[in-house]
Amino acid sequence: MSAHARELVPAEIQRHLATARLGRRVYFFPETDSTNDVALELARAGEAEGAVVVADFQRHGRGRRGHTWSSPRGHDLLVSLILRPGGDARSVLAVTLVVATAVSVALSKLLERDIAVRWPNDVVAPAGKVAGLLAETSAGAHGVSHVVVGIGINVNSGAADLPPATHLAPASCLTLTGMRWDRARLLADVLGVVESYYDRFRRDGFAPLRDACEARLAQVGRAVAFERGGARETGVARGVALDGALRVELDRGGEAELYTETVEVLA
Repeated sequence: MSAHARELVPAEIQRHLATARLGRRVYFFPETDSTNDVALELARAGEAEGAVVVADFQRHGRGRRGHTWSSPRGHDLLVSLILRPGGDARSVLAVTLVVATAVSVALSKLLERDIAVRWPNDVVAPAGKVAGLLAETSAGAHGVSHVVVGIGINVNSGAADLPPATHLAPASCLTLTGMRWDRARLLADVLGVVESYYDRFRRDGFAPLRDACEARLAQVGRAVAFERGGARETGVARGVALDGALRVELDRGGEAELYTETVEVLA
């Protein structure tokens, strides 16, 4: 096992943890196809909430809407959380926003930089995208049995290591601060904030967290565009609904609530 990989073995992560559940069980892989795939298999087999799958390298990491998530070996954080929030499939968007908000809060504090959320699943600095999330679930007759939230954080990738820009330029903890980061400690800190936000979500629902999520959304108050039903719509993002949908005041009048659409910021 390489020195880079040893940074992320369970004992190193748990040495820094202050959580009650998240990360108390860690499955570590020097290499795997996808941490989300592993976590989904574990969740279907009955693995408890709070278990975490971590890899030093992914061969086939993926993002939202079929995008890929690539990262050089030994540089970044590739993590999947097993959560069991209950509810139905509509709650997955709210779970994604709560976790994304928590990641942005944690990184803002650690990096001492402005870190926001680009609805619904990108965590961004003014210089570019630092992290991305992908939530996947299995629902049965009695609702959602589990949600796996994959989190990719660009940690120690330099500018030359980062993938080419797609809809957002990439950034990393290293490019933002000029310093290398202990990945195990950073992950433990992020998990602590995620657990705090997620526990409140489990206890009280999304409504008490909506203001906190809206306050970190990069699109709020901005002119945006999206496609729906083959037509291009424009408007101004106003916030999020109680189920996590993005609320857009349309230029043609009225309001739309977005769930799966790709949102382009115009100004």
